[in-house]
Amino acid sequence: MANQGTESEGRAFHILPWLLALIVLLLYVDNARRLERLSSIMGYVSAFLFIVANAYYPARVIARRFRPMPDSVIEFFKKYLDVHIWMNEVAFVAMAVHAHYADDKNIVLTALGIVTLFLTVEGLVMHYRLIPADKKLLRLLHNQQILFVVWVLLIIIGHSMV
Repeated sequence: MANQGTESEGRAFHILPWLLALIVLLLYVDNARRLERLSSIMGYVSAFLFIVANAYYPARVIARRFRPMPDSVIEFFKKYLDVHIWMNEVAFVAMAVHAHYADDKNIVLTALGIVTLFLTVEGLVMHYRLIPADKKLLRLLHNQQILFVVWVLLIIIGHSMV
């Protein structure tokens, strides 16, 4: 019985590639950028999703200080990891739409997009074990505290420059 719940939850995440395809199609069809209001909406959506999804990281750092961790906390973080992954995928797509329609662009926001792409792709490669031999290196890079801090600083600085 428990497997059925896991299987149905796993199938729910298969909607993400279709969502991505729909957004890419929307961007292609609206090449003249007529939907500029969509930029603000997607900016707020991506911000909200990134905040909720990436609260996983500091929460996990704080939880590691308390030993031994109860089984319920370990189970919570296993479930939160799934939320972290799919919310970051959806947030990345929303960010891409936001960036496509945004009037204001600068080098810091471009760097932010590159770092976000790197973290997103790296996280997906690591989670889905697309390169199993380099799992340790990917985890080392993806979990760097300094990269998280740089990412947050790029968000703040890049958006304050526009």
